[in-house]
Amino acid sequence: MRLLRGTPPNRSLHIDAGVFRTAAQDQGFLLDESQLGAASALAVGTENLYLWGPVGRGKSWLMATYFAALPTNRKMRIHFHEFFRDLHLAIRRHNNNLAAALNELLHDVDLVCFDEFHVHDPADGKFIARLLPALLDRRIRLILTSNYPPRSLMPNPLFHDLFIPTIELIEQSLTTLAVEGPVDYRTMSGHESGFAAGWWVSPDTEEQRQRLGLTSPTAGERRTLTPAGHPVYVSRAEGRCIWVDFADLCGSTTAPIDYLALTKGFRTWVIGEVPDLRTAGREPAQRFANVVDVLYDRDITTIFLAATSLKALTDSSQLPVDIDRIKSRLGQLRQNEIDATASSR
Repeated sequence: MRLLRGTPPNRSLHIDAGVFRTAAQDQGFLLDESQLGAASALAVGTENLYLWGPVGRGKSWLMATYFAALPTNRKMRIHFHEFFRDLHLAIRRHNNNLAAALNELLHDVDLVCFDEFHVHDPADGKFIARLLPALLDRRIRLILTSNYPPRSLMPNPLFHDLFIPTIELIEQSLTTLAVEGPVDYRTMSGHESGFAAGWWVSPDTEEQRQRLGLTSPTAGERRTLTPAGHPVYVSRAEGRCIWVDFADLCGSTTAPIDYLALTKGFRTWVIGEVPDLRTAGREPAQRFANVVDVLYDRDITTIFLAATSLKALTDSSQLPVDIDRIKSRLGQLRQNEIDATASSR
């Protein structure tokens, strides 16, 4: 008899729910009601889960805590963009055979955790419609985090109806839980290390650069890198530090797989000449949002040299659909901003 899609594996994926309370106490906070509900569902280990909610409410933290506490090596936790990259490469190796590609990547895995699941691109939507049934047929436990409830995936009205069958499959095969407590924990950054130790610098004067110890690249330092097969032009690549301008990073057809590949070799980034996103164009603005996602998730120390203040940059309805998440992530940066209007008086 055929198993129902989404049936978890026979092995126990249960942990003690007290792990979450202990981890929260160690980090100085108490779990709110929605976090407690998600923690309980994670700990039981018997359901596929779709955890969604606003930015900074602890979805990824809950997933990571469960993942770390589960006493098995038969598990995978990965950013959805990164899994997409690896899967596309595996499909090429296996002559477009999705099942063979999944066998290569997930051959002995009982649990797969996907961070930051979202669907905006129609081509991605078509591929996910093919991928999701194949994943659910494998009898693995599937856990997803997202900023969107299932019905808000693929928000573009031109393509949303085409994605509804996939949304319905998600709703039928995964238990949907909202994690939407009152506290955005990302606003509590102490700027100690990683992404939160970076800077938002505007309007990017020479004096500001000198304060941060930045020496502008020369024309002779410009290079072409191919981190994932596509050319990416950079102003400087030295040691573990890379300097790349917005136009080179977001103005051409780069993709998250390029940014992910670059983070493997470069742990400090300077992104120069960041324009006002309200006038940058929708596609470059969306690529910039993707860049921020990758740099945040990889915890890359980043200095953004921008034409406008952070508040002005993210205060517009013409920005990418993920702008609330981008605001929250950029809001963790230290800010070195000069009021250009005041200084001109």
